[in-house]
Amino acid sequence: MGILEAFSRQDVQAQVLVTLTLVGLAPLIYCVYNVWFHPLSRYPGPLLWRAMRLPYMRAAWSGRVHLIVQELHRKYGEVVRIAPDELSFAMSAAWDDIYSNQGHPAFPKSQTWHGNPPGYDTSVFNALDIKDHARQRRAMDPGFTERAVLRQEPIVQRYADVFIQRLSERTAGSAQKSTTVNIMEWINFVAFDIIGDLAFGESFHCLEEVKYHDWMSFTFNTIKANYYVVTLRHYPLLFNFLMLLIPKSVMERQKAHWGFAGEKVDRRIASNADHPDIISLLERQNEKGRDGITLGEMHANAALFILAGSETTVTLLTGIMNHLLKDPGSMETLKKEIRGSFASLEDMNFTALKQLPYLNAVIKEALRMCNPTPYGLVRISPPQGGRVGGHWVAGNTYVTIHPLTLSFSEQLFYEPYVWHPERWLEDAQTNSSSPFYNDDRKCVKTFGHGLRACIGEPLAWAEMRLILSKLLHAFDIIKADTPRSEIIWEEQNVLGVLEKHPLDVTLVERAD
Repeated sequence: MGILEAFSRQDVQAQVLVTLTLVGLAPLIYCVYNVWFHPLSRYPGPLLWRAMRLPYMRAAWSGRVHLIVQELHRKYGEVVRIAPDELSFAMSAAWDDIYSNQGHPAFPKSQTWHGNPPGYDTSVFNALDIKDHARQRRAMDPGFTERAVLRQEPIVQRYADVFIQRLSERTAGSAQKSTTVNIMEWINFVAFDIIGDLAFGESFHCLEEVKYHDWMSFTFNTIKANYYVVTLRHYPLLFNFLMLLIPKSVMERQKAHWGFAGEKVDRRIASNADHPDIISLLERQNEKGRDGITLGEMHANAALFILAGSETTVTLLTGIMNHLLKDPGSMETLKKEIRGSFASLEDMNFTALKQLPYLNAVIKEALRMCNPTPYGLVRISPPQGGRVGGHWVAGNTYVTIHPLTLSFSEQLFYEPYVWHPERWLEDAQTNSSSPFYNDDRKCVKTFGHGLRACIGEPLAWAEMRLILSKLLHAFDIIKADTPRSEIIWEEQNVLGVLEKHPLDVTLVERAD
C-alpha cells in the first residue's frame, strides 16, 4: 500500500505539474498561434500587436492611438494588423466596403465596442441591430433635414447674437476696445446653449452665466472613464472582475447623470410647448402612428444629441481659429469675403452663408485637419468574411479606418500638413495645373459614411458658418500675448473625445 500511495502521490504531483505547465504556456501558445497561424497572420504589423491586444490597449489609454496607428501605416503600408483580430485600412475604397452595405453584406457594429451597458436604453449610436437602428433613424431623420434646419434657424441666430453681444460687452469695457478670451471656452458656451434649446427647448444658460454647466463637465469625465472600460471588454474575465470592484454609489451616480437628459425630455414633453425642437418632432412622429421611438430611447438619444451636437462644432471652430491666427493671409481672405457679402450681422442667414466659397473651403480644410474623431470607428466583418479595399478579410474580424491617417497622407494630399483651404475651391478641382488637382478629397468623411453617418451634418454646417461669420464680422481677431495663444493640435489626447486645449485670442472691436 505504501508503494501504491507513493505512486498515487506522484501521479497527483505530475498532474498538477502538467496542469501548471500548460497554464503557464497558454499565453505563449496563444501568442504563437496569433502571430503565425491566425487567419490574419499574413497582414503586417508590429510583432507584439499581432500577438496580443495589450499594446493596442496601452496606446488607446495613452490618448495617442490615432497618432501611433498613423505611424504604423507609414511603416507597414495601407493595411496594418493592429491587434490579433483587428485590421486598420488607409485607403479611400475601404469607406464603402466597411461602412456601406450596398452590394455586399453589412459590416455591423459589435457588442464589444458599442454594446450598451445593462439597464440602459439604446440610442441611434449603439443600436447594434440594423433594423433597430433603421427604425430610430427614420424617426429622427425629419428633424435633421435641410428644411428642418431652416425652421430651426431663429434659435441658432438668437444664441449666435447673444454670443457676439457677450463678447462685445468685454471689448466695450476696455479702453483699448479689446479683450483677450479663451475662444474655445466661449464656443463651447454657445454650442451647448444652442443644442440644449434645439434638443428639448431648454438652454444650458452657459452664455448667460459665463460658465460651464455641471452636467457638461461630468459628461466628459464619464466618456473618458467609459473609454477605458470599453477597451477592457476584449478580456471578459478581467472586465467583469473590475466591474465588481466599482462602488455601487459610482454606478448610481453615473446612471443619475445620464438621467439628467431624460428629465429634460420628460419636462419638455409635459410642457406641450410649441417649439421646433427635436423632442417635439419625435413626439409628432409617434402620434402619427409610425414605427417610432420609445420614451427610453428618447432619453438615451437626448444625451447623445447634446454631446454630438456640440462636440463637432467646438472642435472644428477652435481648429479654424487656431489655423487662421497662424495664417494671416487666410484670415484676411475669409474676413474680406464675409464683410464684403454682408453689411451687418442681421443680414446673415443660413442660405446666404452657404454660397460663400472660401468660407466653405475653410470649414472643409478644418474637417480634414481637425477631425473631432480622428480614431477609427470599428466594425466587424460578417461571419462568412468579406473584401475590404480588394483584401480578403476573415469572418468576425474587427476592421476600421483611422481618418487622421488618410487626411495626412502624402499619397492622397499635396502638402497634407499645411493649411490650404484653397484645395477645396472649384479651381483646384478643375484646373489640372493646380497643385491640389489630384487631392483625394472624397476620403475625408468627418461625419462618417453609409447608413450610420452623422444625422446632424446639415445642422453642424449651418451652425459653424453662422458662428464663424458673425465672429469675424464683429471683431478683428489677433493672436493673444499669452502662453495659450496657439494649440499644437497633435499634442491633444483623444480619450473618447478630443481633449481640447485652451486657445486665447484677442478680440478687437471693429473700427470701421
